[in-house]
Parts: sequence; C-alpha cells; structure tokens
Amino acid sequence: MGDNGKLLTVVVPTYNMEKYLPECLDSVTADIVSDRFEVIVVNDGSKDSSLEIARRYESKRPDIVRVIDKENGNYGSCVNAGLAVATGKYFRMLDADDRFDTGALVELLQRLEICDTDLVVTLITEEVYHNERKVDEICHPFSTVRKNHVYRTDEFYIHTHVQDGEFRMHGMTYKTEVLRRSGLHLIEGISYTDTIYLYQPFAYAKDFIVYDLYLYHYRIGRDGQTMDPEKQRKGLIDIARVVELQLKELDVTPDDEHLKTNQKALIMVGGISFFLDTLKMQKGLPKEYHVLFHSIISRINKYGISPRPLKKKWYFKLWKKTESSRVLGMALRLRSIFN
Repeated sequence: MGDNGKLLTVVVPTYNMEKYLPECLDSVTADIVSDRFEVIVVNDGSKDSSLEIARRYESKRPDIVRVIDKENGNYGSCVNAGLAVATGKYFRMLDADDRFDTGALVELLQRLEICDTDLVVTLITEEVYHNERKVDEICHPFSTVRKNHVYRTDEFYIHTHVQDGEFRMHGMTYKTEVLRRSGLHLIEGISYTDTIYLYQPFAYAKDFIVYDLYLYHYRIGRDGQTMDPEKQRKGLIDIARVVELQLKELDVTPDDEHLKTNQKALIMVGGISFFLDTLKMQKGLPKEYHVLFHSIISRINKYGISPRPLKKKWYFKLWKKTESSRVLGMALRLRSIFN
C-alpha cells in the first residue's frame, strides 16, 4: 500500500475534453468514494476549459483529486507524469471521455483492501454513440475464467482465454511497484501507446485475479477519437512504432517459452491485429516507413507470429515472404486501384 494509505491511483490524461470530463470525474469523486483513492488529472496543454474543470473537482475532493498541468506531450506523457507521482498500491488509467461505474469502483476499493495480486482484471462495458446519442451497450463478461480466483501467470495461457478483447488497457490494474520495476515509460508525442501499458509489465506480474465488476465504461463513436477510422488510418506510423516496441521486447525476454507464448498473445490482441486492420486502410506505403516496417515483419517471422490476415490476404502473404516494405507498398497501391 502507498505510504499515505492510498489503495489505488487512477491517472486521467486530458486534452481538450471539456465536453466529457465532468461526467468522467463525477464518476470517481462521488461522496461514497473512499479517500483511500487517488485521482491524478493530467492536463496535457488543453486549449479549452479542461484545466478549470479539473481544478473545480480538485476543490470538491481535495482528499483524492490532484491536478498536473503541463505542456502538450500526448497520451504517453500524461501516463508517465501520473505514474511518477502515484502513491497508490495499485495504478490504472481512465480516459477523460470515458467513466467508471461508481458502485463498481467502491466495491473494487473494498476488495483491494485484502487483494495482493500483481494484476487485477475488471470487466468492460462499451457504450456505442452515434451523433452524441448512446445507441448500444456491449458488456464483456470474460466468461472463460473463474472470478475471484488467483491465477499464476506462469500457469495461464492467454491465447486460450482471449475471445472478446478481455486483455486490454480498460480492464487492467497493475501494482504500482510492478509498473516501476518493469521500467514502464510510454512513448511520448504519439498516440496508441496504451497497449504498451497492457503488454510490457505483464512479464513482471507473477499472478492476477479477475473480479466480476463492470468498472470501465468505454465510449465508442466520439468525434476525433483515436479509434475513428480516418484518424486510425492517418495514425499508421504511430501504431507501427508501438508494435515495433512490443516486438523488440521479445528480443530481451528471458529464455522462458511460457512467458514468450503469453507475450505473443498480448502482442496479437494489443497491437498486431489493430496494426494490420490499419494497414488494410492504406493506399500505399511511404518510403520513409520502409525501415520500420521491415523491422516489424522480420520479427513477426522470427517469432512465428502468424496473424490470420497474413494468411488470408495476398499482399500480406507477399510482404511476409519477401520481408520487403517496397513490395508491400506496391501491393497496397495495386489493391487500392483494383478494389
């Protein structure tokens, strides 16, 4: 537990989120939320009223809310800033356009009083919006595992349980000391770095538990969201840099086949699948990407990672066989012409 008795630190990266931030912070600052909780709102150089809103909640709950105001450095820089000063025994993120279920948060804090696993996994609800109106709600129950059961990571195979996006940032709460021991430092200045938080510390976690708590409510369909298809298409280079970092981690992983198997599964669900989906959106590959993309495909081949799209799509198969980013660029241009 942190020196001041805090059980959980949550960092809220915030950039121009005045429209959504109040709902987010309402969900974690209600009177029923214990003061053994810590919320660090990191204002990433917002040009709107996000900072003023955050200060208002800091005044409302000075016992749990702390605001960091800094120059813009993108998502990873906010997480790094929050982790550097976090005092909770456990640590996790909450995006400013999302929210927690307040009742589930209260229950989680009670369970963390006696929990001592390196990783705690909670359940996710996706809220689908269209034109700012919620049109659907999808719950992810993680039905293939026993709830409230401690699993040893060296006896658990992730690939046999990942069916519905269960292992992703929105459900993961790590011990703060595990994150620091892993040397976690997200790449700054780019997007899509939350998957590094999912992947890198897992090698340092000896055990985990899954709680039957739908804590995280993830908003889908916001204008300007990084998951917006057009923004995703333009973010290919950021996504590729994150995937390369994940694959490079395999180069320094100890000679532990079980761990490597789990790492490959996490790379698939938390990086490569998304990367390949983004690649499908492209109409070519700029020359300046070639070195980076060669690094990715050579490691995919080296570690025997065979995502399904690589087996099905001719341009992926060609890239995999030749390891040539120039060939991939030509293939993508041909595909865009004839599709």
